[in-house]
Amino acid sequence: MGKIHLKSSVKGAITGASMAGGWLLADLLLPEPWGDVVLFAAMAVLNIGIGWKIGKMFEKQEAESGVTEAVEAKAAAGLESQS
Repeated sequence: MGKIHLKSSVKGAITGASMAGGWLLADLLLPEPWGDVVLFAAMAVLNIGIGWKIGKMFEKQEAESGVTEAVEAKAAAGLESQS
C-alpha cells in the first residue's frame, strides 16, 4: 500500500482536529459535573506534555546550531592560521 506524504502543517491540522473531536466526544460521554473535571484535567496534563516536548525540541535545535557554529568557527580559525 502506498504511503501518503503530508506537509507538517497539514499533519498538525489533522492532529489538532482529531484531538478536538476526541475532547468533544469525551465531554459528551462523561456525566455533566465530572465530565468537565476529567476533561480539563486531561487537557492540562496533555498541554504540559506538549509544552515539555516543544521545549526539548527547541533545546535540541539550539544545541545543534551551537555545535555547527563551533565547527564553523574552528574551521575559520584553522584557515586563518594556515595563511
